[in-house]
Amino acid sequence: MIRINLLPVRAAKKKESIRFQLTVAGLITLSVAAISIALYFKLTSDMTLLNQDISTAENELQELKKQVGELSKLKEDKRVVQGKLDVVRKLESARTGPVELFTKVGFAVPPRAWLKSLADNGKVIALNGYAASDEAVADFMRGLQAYEGFAKVELVVAQRGKREASGRDMVEFTLQIERK
Repeated sequence: MIRINLLPVRAAKKKESIRFQLTVAGLITLSVAAISIALYFKLTSDMTLLNQDISTAENELQELKKQVGELSKLKEDKRVVQGKLDVVRKLESARTGPVELFTKVGFAVPPRAWLKSLADNGKVIALNGYAASDEAVADFMRGLQAYEGFAKVELVVAQRGKREASGRDMVEFTLQIERK
């Protein structure tokens, strides 16, 4: 009977099986390492790009903040200039206001009447004066009512009495004029 020793074949198969398993394990390890390294480089690259985007956005934000600050300063300057222009307009209108009032009242005063005082309180104008007769006071009131800027002319007081300076009989009157 012939005997064949199969032990070396089994040992060789076992060795080859171990070599195959080690090769597969090594390839898997290398593949995992390569994938990990590639993933690391990809994430690092993405992170670098995102950091660049963030720094660009922050720079842009700083520029926009500067522009907003300049715009706010311009708006404030505009508001200040507008306020000054409003003051100038008010002064211009106030400059011509008393002149117009004196002109209207001056043309309305009849020949035999004299004004003692004129007080302008914005909406109401108070006039005090003397007249030779009641008709002169009435003429004065009609003359004032003829102007469009006056809403109502009202006689507050009319008293007849002697003037100390001239000794004549005069009518002392007080009028109130309301503006429109």
